[in-house]
Formats: sequence, structure tokens, C-alpha cells
Amino acid sequence: MPTDFYRPYRGFAGISYFEFSENSNYNSLQISANRRFSKGLLISSNYTWSRALGITSGDQSGSRIDGKDYINYGRLSFDRTHNFVVNWVYEIPSATKNRFVGLATNGWQLSGIYRFTSGAPRQFTCSVTGVSAINITGSSSGESNRCILVGDPLAIDTKSLYRQFNIAAFQAPAVGNTGLETPRSKLQINDPSINNFDLSLSKKFFVRERINIEARLDAFNALNHTQGSSINTGGTFTALGSTTLIANNEASEANRTGFGAINGWRPNRTLQWMLRFSF
Repeated sequence: MPTDFYRPYRGFAGISYFEFSENSNYNSLQISANRRFSKGLLISSNYTWSRALGITSGDQSGSRIDGKDYINYGRLSFDRTHNFVVNWVYEIPSATKNRFVGLATNGWQLSGIYRFTSGAPRQFTCSVTGVSAINITGSSSGESNRCILVGDPLAIDTKSLYRQFNIAAFQAPAVGNTGLETPRSKLQINDPSINNFDLSLSKKFFVRERINIEARLDAFNALNHTQGSSINTGGTFTALGSTTLIANNEASEANRTGFGAINGWRPNRTLQWMLRFSF
């Protein structure tokens, strides 16, 4: 039978109700330090420690109404606890006073950017194979069912690429689950941090006063640092109310990016060579 016939107003689709009941807050500590250009070196750096907390991450986003804000209160999708950036420009001292040799060896400039940013918060989700969310919650609109915690997701002895959190801390929801059993703040984990170092080496060859050729070599992720970008936080269970997961992680050769594993990667080292003619 169509879902609409199970609704309080039979035959109608979902009826939306909007009210101004969301709340959020942002707090931060911001520090910056700069060195003005002196002796061929310029440095600029800044650090932000922040927390963005609230009920929903966007305007007019859906959320369950339970009368207890703490159930849906947690870190917002744009929350980044740490954000540190330092950039610099350094004019490499001349290697020779010979005019002709200096055309190739003098006038080079080295610049770079280092960035460390905490990963975005990601929410754990738990589904049951062969069972849709509507069969669990009884509703086809709004938020889906939530995981049931039977342990601490962050209590893990050894972290690996295939196991970023304690996958035994979760239980599949049962019929009647509304998502209000577990606070959203306890079902969140950070994606891997951004830890990136970019370098650039450049030089200008002056032909005339207003005519020059710039040679530039850019190295993105110059140290070729391996960086994950996302974690698989969606667990699939064998039955309602079960703690048995569908095969995943390092135990399964066919699904090494399963529940608990890093399943996305940022680009490796990328080199870019450029010649620019300005007139």
C-alpha cells in the first residue's frame, strides 16, 4: 500500500511545518603573527581554534522536535577545531656577481604555504540490509534512524587505515527507532585532517622595462604526504537490533574501505611548470 495512506491525513504527501526553533553558536580564538619584508624574507601566519555547535547546519534544515535540544545538538558540518596557516616568500641571495652567469643563477624566489586543518565532523549511520528506513521509523520524511551505542566509538587500542574507530560500539536500530535514543554529539567523528605543504620556485627574466618572462615551478603537496579525506561511517548490519556487521575492514579483501576505514584520499604530489610572458 502507498505510504501516503499510512499518514494521519490519508492520501496527502508530506506536510512541512516550519518554526524558528533552531539555535547555534560559534566561538573562536584567533592569533596571527607577521614578519614584514626584511632581508629578502616575508612571513605571515595565523591560527584559529574554534567550535561551531548547533541543531542543524543550514537554514530551514529538518530536525526532530523532541523538546530536548541536547538530542540534536552537536558539531555543525562546517566546524573545524584547528586551522593553522603559514606562508612565506624568500628572495634567494645572488650566487654570483657575474652579469652573464647571474642571468641564470640570480633573482630566484622561493615561496610556500603550509596548512593544517582539522577534518570535518562526520556522523555515524547504521542501516539494516533489506530493511528501509521507513520500516524502522514509520516515516518517509525527516531524519532517518540512528545507531544505538553499546560502547565508546573512540575507544580503540590501535588505529589503522582500515579501522579508525571502534566498530563494535554500534548496534542496529530496531523497529520503532526514532533517532532520539542517542544524542547526535555522541555519533560524530572527525574526517582526517589536512596536513599540506606547497612550494613554488620562480624567477623573472627582464627583456625590457615593461617586458619580462617569468619561469615558475609549483609543487602541490610537495612532500608527497599521504592524506586521507574521508572515513566510512556508514555501517550495514545483518538484522534489526543486531551487532553483527556485513563483512568489512581488513578482514575482508573485497571491502577494505568498509565501515571504519578511510575510503577517500587527497591528491599526491602534483608538479606544475609555467612560463609567462608579460608586456
